[in-house]
Amino acid sequence: MNQVSIKRCRPLLGTFVEVNLTAKMSEKALIHWSNMAFDEIERIHQTLSFHQLDSELSALNIALITAPNAQFTMSADLQNVVTFAQQVFEHSNGYYDISIAAPLVASKHLPAHLFTDKAALLEQQFGCFADVNLESNLISSTKPIFFDLGGIAKGYAVDQAISLLPNEITGSINAGGDLRVINWQKQKVEIKYSQRNSALKKLPMLNTALASSGSYYQENGSQYFDPKAKCYVKVNGSTSVFADKAMVADALTKIIVLMNRKDAEKVLNHFNAKGISINRFGFSRRIN
Repeated sequence: MNQVSIKRCRPLLGTFVEVNLTAKMSEKALIHWSNMAFDEIERIHQTLSFHQLDSELSALNIALITAPNAQFTMSADLQNVVTFAQQVFEHSNGYYDISIAAPLVASKHLPAHLFTDKAALLEQQFGCFADVNLESNLISSTKPIFFDLGGIAKGYAVDQAISLLPNEITGSINAGGDLRVINWQKQKVEIKYSQRNSALKKLPMLNTALASSGSYYQENGSQYFDPKAKCYVKVNGSTSVFADKAMVADALTKIIVLMNRKDAEKVLNHFNAKGISINRFGFSRRIN
């Protein structure tokens, strides 16, 4: 049987998810596996979405706001993502912190749908990830707190979808910049670094996963909130990380933006990742 390829796209995870698959199987079979990937991504989105009030993450956030000391039992998906977030928090000395949801809501970067009394958000004193207690799948906090899983949930969804595909399939899944490539060796990728349509830098893939982010589409500032300085950080160009998982790559893009280069290199080395920054003129620089 000849190689068959398909390319499909769906709006999911607040972005567009593109699935490209190739294998020696029928087009019908490849469509089946692409549907499996899309369904898995949608399932994780419904579980880990901050924006959906009926998601498991929203249930956790409500629990951590109203009764933080009571233990909440997490699903395997939520446990995997939160446990990883704790690891990055510790290795980055707190520069990566998923508990920054409170200032993001206060600045209207996230909706305040968890609060019946919106004014209560500004009056409440919230903690940080250092106040969290994790015991296997049980989580509690010594202070009120709530999470935004943001990009790492998107990366985790891509990782889980890729894991469902049989070995004979090659290709990629790209969710708004969180990319996993099967048989990534000798592959190249184009990374955007400014608003111009032509602002694309072609680079070799350095691992199976790549996450890229930048603030060139945002008016009046950046999406990066510094939990140490309690302010937003504006970034020109783009930041990319290659790693063995999309979830890891996504989290570490924030490390490059927020930490000084020497400390960021230590964190990337711990997770066996490689970083690249591209300025608005297209000049690239390896972080480690």
